[in-house]
Amino acid sequence: MHKLKMLWQQAFPQPIREGFIPRNFRLLVVGPHPDDFDSIGVTLRLLFREGNPLHVLVIRTGSGVEDNYAPGLTLEKKAVIRDEEQRASARFFGLPEAALIFLNPERDAQDQMSETAVNVSALTEIIADTAPDIIFLPHGNDSNNGHRVTCAIVRQVVARQGRPVALFLNRDAKTISMRTDLYMPFGEEMARWKAELLRFHDTQQQRNLATRGQGFDERVLMLNAQIAKELKIVAPYAEAFEVEFYNVAG
Repeated sequence: MHKLKMLWQQAFPQPIREGFIPRNFRLLVVGPHPDDFDSIGVTLRLLFREGNPLHVLVIRTGSGVEDNYAPGLTLEKKAVIRDEEQRASARFFGLPEAALIFLNPERDAQDQMSETAVNVSALTEIIADTAPDIIFLPHGNDSNNGHRVTCAIVRQVVARQGRPVALFLNRDAKTISMRTDLYMPFGEEMARWKAELLRFHDTQQQRNLATRGQGFDERVLMLNAQIAKELKIVAPYAEAFEVEFYNVAG
């Protein structure tokens, strides 16, 4: 049985904890939008600080930037704003600039990545180059088309490449339903750190305040509180993941 699958033979769900994932496991985050990395920031912080090599692929988009936030800007110029927000949050996180990869994809009418041969080829090359043992990305059972398409492409790529890999599909505010296999519990101090990380995405902070009456930081942490409540754990917050194995025998 491959080392990947041997790690998770216990009953699910179970917590991610110090030493849970070997330090030599390479990690890749695939963000359908700038800010998807930050939504699972507590899990990534633990693994990164333990020494796991980490790369972050950000799919560029100008969607989510309201016209009243940036009047008169094209989608490309809005995408540049979101790029800079992601760079700023990565610096706060402590991620080296060289670990950030920005992909300018072919897009649909909503400025989301579309499922085209060009985009499949681009993700195939990036995943081959970074050679991850674990890929983090939002779950495909989601009302957001960008999440659905990205998840579909990544699944297609890892199945074809033939390398053993685990997908850690995270629960997002727009996830319709998913199984919780692993979760990352955290407390108030880490919640304050995560809120600060999320607020680097000011375009999303202001959009959420205007349209939902709560900040992007509040919205994500409310989901994390809901997950912890559903799991009936002591910690007030948790990030949740469903695990899929590819090319792992046994």
